[in-house]
Amino acid sequence: MNINKLLEFLKEKKNRKFFKELQKLKEITINETQKLVLSNPEKPIKEMLSQIILQRRNSSKIPISNELLFTERGAQQASSWTIAKYHAKKFKDYNKIADLCCGTGIDLINIAKAKEQVYAVDLDADILKLAEYNCTNQGLNNINYEQAKAEDFNKKVDAIFIDPDRRSGNFRKIAPEEYSPPFSKILELRELSRNIAVKLSPAIDYKNLELPKDSTLEFVSENGTLKEILLCMGKLSTKNCKRKAVLLTPNLMLQNSDVKIDVSEIQRYMFEPDPAIIRAGLVQELGSELDYMLIDSKLALLTGSQIIECDFGNIYEVDKVMKYDLKQVRKYVREKEIGELIVKTRGFPESTEQFRKKIKLNGDNSVIMFILRIGDNHIIVFVQIVK
Repeated sequence: MNINKLLEFLKEKKNRKFFKELQKLKEITINETQKLVLSNPEKPIKEMLSQIILQRRNSSKIPISNELLFTERGAQQASSWTIAKYHAKKFKDYNKIADLCCGTGIDLINIAKAKEQVYAVDLDADILKLAEYNCTNQGLNNINYEQAKAEDFNKKVDAIFIDPDRRSGNFRKIAPEEYSPPFSKILELRELSRNIAVKLSPAIDYKNLELPKDSTLEFVSENGTLKEILLCMGKLSTKNCKRKAVLLTPNLMLQNSDVKIDVSEIQRYMFEPDPAIIRAGLVQELGSELDYMLIDSKLALLTGSQIIECDFGNIYEVDKVMKYDLKQVRKYVREKEIGELIVKTRGFPESTEQFRKKIKLNGDNSVIMFILRIGDNHIIVFVQIVK
């Protein structure tokens, strides 16, 4: 995609109007593309149609995507609009901010609103041009754009947001020192500001990170999916809190404590915490809040005798508990006329797909089945989700 050609074309009002007309196309076919190219040889038709495809692909993630321009990779790496708004809230009390590795500007648009001065830094010249276009298109004129390495930024600011590059080709980088910039270089930026928020991979082994004392790891989930681990340092951190689960949909938070809860046999209800709570190691904190107990000290599942209303995860009503026995499982599925079997495992060596192939399904009913390792043995728990 020729970014420069596209941006040059969109400088003129009549061309932007033409682009908006193209956005009304119901579908973009090869034939339609060829017709438009032949009838508009002076216009960057392919670039505009590629943008429209990216806009539509990201419309649920970014509601204003039809007002923005992307690259394929930039769209994949961009924060969702909900998460970008959450990032912006972290910086609401600061007026001079740097967004390093700013990408196409989704976080930048939200962070820069009503600020005195914002620096946007990215090493990729095309990405930076798109960020400037996107921010200008949103009425933001308080941003200085710099093409540079994030670790070379040298201006004193109130706070810094950084989303380091965590990809190499089609592969995601998990180890922090393989980020660009490396984690050690990010920490050196604290000479410019003590208040830094760093977006980390949700798959990172955070227990091996050497973190500053004034820091909090925020495990951020959206719609039941863990999206990121946000390392907040300085005044961006939460006082006396090392780990926090942040569930953006719904708007809930849970932070670490020294609470310990008991282990119990499976009771009438089971609770499966949101992935953010599990990754943050806050299952016992949640159990204490709900007055539920652990099923096993090594399992991130809770159980209790009373039904609860809670948006921190999924609650299930237990139908049957049995030892792991394929013959008994098949009998249960046959007698209950199960046609849909949702399998969840904890400490089970087979994949859910491998196990499901062993069970013949025939019927109109649906059930959720947990295969759990308790000590040295496995058990089966049939449940129904409580709406």
